[in-house]
Amino acid sequence: MPKVRVGDLELFYREDGQGDHLVWIPGLALDHRAWALQIPLFSQHFRCLTFDNRDAGQSGRSPGPYTIRTMADDTVGLMNALAISRAHIVGLSMGGAIAQEIAINYPARVGRLVLLATYTSGDPRGAALLNSFVQMRGRFTREEYLRAIVPWLFSYRDCMVPGLVESFVKKGMEDPYFIPAKVYARQAEAVINHFSEDRLKQIQAPTLIVAGDDDLLTPMRFAATLRQEIPGAKLAVIQGGAHGLIWTRAEEFNDLVLSFLRES
Repeated sequence: MPKVRVGDLELFYREDGQGDHLVWIPGLALDHRAWALQIPLFSQHFRCLTFDNRDAGQSGRSPGPYTIRTMADDTVGLMNALAISRAHIVGLSMGGAIAQEIAINYPARVGRLVLLATYTSGDPRGAALLNSFVQMRGRFTREEYLRAIVPWLFSYRDCMVPGLVESFVKKGMEDPYFIPAKVYARQAEAVINHFSEDRLKQIQAPTLIVAGDDDLLTPMRFAATLRQEIPGAKLAVIQGGAHGLIWTRAEEFNDLVLSFLRES
């Protein structure tokens, strides 16, 4: 699979499908494989670019600390390297924060914008939560860590689905690109320090906000702020959806986003 030099490191990426460009930005510690339940459908309609953020997956390790804006610049740098002048953007959680920064700082590069299970700013609760994840990542075994974060990714309904939790743990245990604690901590720090609330009105792209009403990691208050502050933004709430809704509610999510992206 290809890599391209962007600034101070190499980014891993792949492209699937034909048509208008559609860029998918993964969340904290995730990589391009997070979108496995989306790309088979969307690549029938768009040229999908998936990639690994710095410090994740098969992309290079950052030489030092960085910010959400750094990762937004990485994404635009990747688009430049691939001669993508304009694209629709979908961002999940941290990826949604990155997408906000792209839409604010590079408005001409964004067609339509989808902000999924994301947030507008770090706060004391979120910082405490992510710092606890950092501590667990360093002190727990991998299996202990994976089981500890299950309640934050999946709703109680999700956890009642036979085999769902064990499948999640198994995939994590077998993941060859599971990032180490120190690298995870750098990315978490970028997440904690993000703040966009005072700039959201600058977003010009037609925007869809997708939120699960059972999301404990990025509660509905963030979706409400995004809807209020981004001009003309639409909000779609997936009932019973948790932070991992791209996996547990993939069909509903895919239908919502495909319909939005195909609007004239």
